[in-house]
Amino acid sequence: MTTIEFAKGHGTGNDFVIVPDHDNSRPLTPDEVSFLCNRRTGIGGDGLLRVIPTAAYLEDSDTAPAADLTGAKWFMDYYNADGSVSEMCGNGVRVFARYLLEQGMASGDHIKVATRAGIKEVRIDGDNLVVDMGPAEFGPTSQASLEGYAWPGQAVSMGNPHLVCHLGSQAEVDDLNLHTAPIVDKRIFPHGANVEFIAGEAPHIHMRVFERGVGETASCGTGTCAAAAVALRHSAGPIEPGTVATGSCRVDVPGGTLHITVTAETILMSGPALIVASGTVRL
Repeated sequence: MTTIEFAKGHGTGNDFVIVPDHDNSRPLTPDEVSFLCNRRTGIGGDGLLRVIPTAAYLEDSDTAPAADLTGAKWFMDYYNADGSVSEMCGNGVRVFARYLLEQGMASGDHIKVATRAGIKEVRIDGDNLVVDMGPAEFGPTSQASLEGYAWPGQAVSMGNPHLVCHLGSQAEVDDLNLHTAPIVDKRIFPHGANVEFIAGEAPHIHMRVFERGVGETASCGTGTCAAAAVALRHSAGPIEPGTVATGSCRVDVPGGTLHITVTAETILMSGPALIVASGTVRL
């Protein structure tokens, strides 16, 4: 058996297995990722963050990166709990940055993290970490179907695909059965989507989320950004096409609270991130 080091961290209950691989010598297979993320037979997590040098990722990657990543030393090699690759994870970026700080692999008030969706800049603000998530890209309206019901929703990209569905009340959101994946339109989401169900109006909304490749999670960073952008646009009323509805929005999720600020250029996400354990595990 192979023994590897790991750490465990979470951001508002969205938890991750962290595997350092400083020389990119131990890539993980989908089965290994799935084992490590299994809550009964492995360590347990909504996803896995492999810590590798950005230069090594650029050398080994057989696909062109979404953006220039050379300004960030470390690459967040992110996987969903089922072993599938994902472009981005907002809570994961904060946990990744916290890990770099605690390991002495980064210092200062600002950290750049390379991801498949480009470089994400993280600012330390006391106990919270603030991530520049980039702008939301609105797509077409669509719907999510679950247990014979269908809810209208708004497609949004935050580097990964989302469908935000606004329900009438928090009670409706709380009563949802998210043990199975909502069905989305494959023509709009050929690779699936994270589906957010929200209630309330900006500047304070409640959200639950079903993440593709994972299931329901206690939080989703990119999902809160997408949900806040939709809520702010809904509260703003009719606006010119291409115009961004700016403002701040508190998003309560089962695992805690994230604060989202939408500007004309980008979206800032603020919230906690903790490293709670470390050790070794045999694959």
